[in-house]
Amino acid sequence: MPPPEPPTSPSAAVDRLLVPGPGLDVRFEFSPALLIARLTGRLHGAVQAHLPQTFRHALGRRPQRLLVDASGLVTCDAAGLAVLLDAITPEDLAVPAAISGLSPVYRRMLTLVCADREEPVPVFDRLEEAIRVLLSTPGPAAPDPGELLAEVRALYRAMLTRGAVDQACGVLMMVYRLDADAAAAMLVWHARRAGLSVDEVSNHLLTAVQDLRSEPLTTARADALLAELVYRRPNAQL
Repeated sequence: MPPPEPPTSPSAAVDRLLVPGPGLDVRFEFSPALLIARLTGRLHGAVQAHLPQTFRHALGRRPQRLLVDASGLVTCDAAGLAVLLDAITPEDLAVPAAISGLSPVYRRMLTLVCADREEPVPVFDRLEEAIRVLLSTPGPAAPDPGELLAEVRALYRAMLTRGAVDQACGVLMMVYRLDADAAAAMLVWHARRAGLSVDEVSNHLLTAVQDLRSEPLTTARADALLAELVYRRPNAQL
């Protein structure tokens, strides 16, 4: 039987956002069933300033599982591996996670880093094997509809009392489970990609949210709104 391919569908979003850190790039490939993060470069302790927020943004889209492909790493150290483990297993956004592609030396290093953890992250030699095992692992339970409705109402109340940029940040915080700094950074990134000001992006997002009226703003809808803003503008920086 051939190895399974990462799950895709016509409606699945593929996020090709390239996030530069201190010598490290992360490329995300998203589908609801599986988020794959491909690391390229050097994974050192200095990524603490970039990596946790990068993964928090990606996990805010609520994938059911997470796989880190580390085959593109040139080098790494124990501090970098510790930051990576914390980044891919946040308590409030926890999903089944695994790592593939680490060299034997780095796998031994990871074993030492995981020594004090109650549930070590599984590590695989090959990407295909990791995908097969992860897809056979149950994902997290679906969010409670009542909680989602309460969040939408809280989001609407916040929009009535805050400025456009603050309102837009509040939208992103609520939908993607981000803190204020991560939401602001996400807003700035989309503004830069679209070639617009942060105010323009904020107003566009708020208008789109208001047009939804009573419908909940899901992560899928937010993804679509932001993608339309970034990739369909004639002055977008692609």
